[in-house]
Amino acid sequence: MPAKKTAPTKTASTADVAATYIAGQPPDKRVLLEKLRGLVAKGAPDAVPAIKWGVPIYAVNGKNVCALASFKDHVAINFFAPPRLLVDPAHRLEGAGKTSRLLKVRTAGDIDSPSIVRWLKAAVAANS
Repeated sequence: MPAKKTAPTKTASTADVAATYIAGQPPDKRVLLEKLRGLVAKGAPDAVPAIKWGVPIYAVNGKNVCALASFKDHVAINFFAPPRLLVDPAHRLEGAGKTSRLLKVRTAGDIDSPSIVRWLKAAVAANS
């Protein structure tokens, strides 16, 4: 009989993969990524980070919920959910795919905490 698969649990070592990625970024981007990481903890508290495609991807029960990434002129949080579930009346989310949208963050002023937490909760629900 094959071993029963269990969902990964959040441990110090899995939490550290996101911290390690963030620590390797320039100081200005590190500050923004830390703020986003804190919002992930609020909006998707059961999400477990892993490095996939070179960036921290947070998953719940093995299903991707969001990703954090650093780029040349911004950082981003990508929400893995159908766009119709990510209510965005201000049209801040970008992307044209059928399964995700992305928020580019250039300054702390771009971080709309209530909207980000709402989008994270929608992504968790979509992937449950």
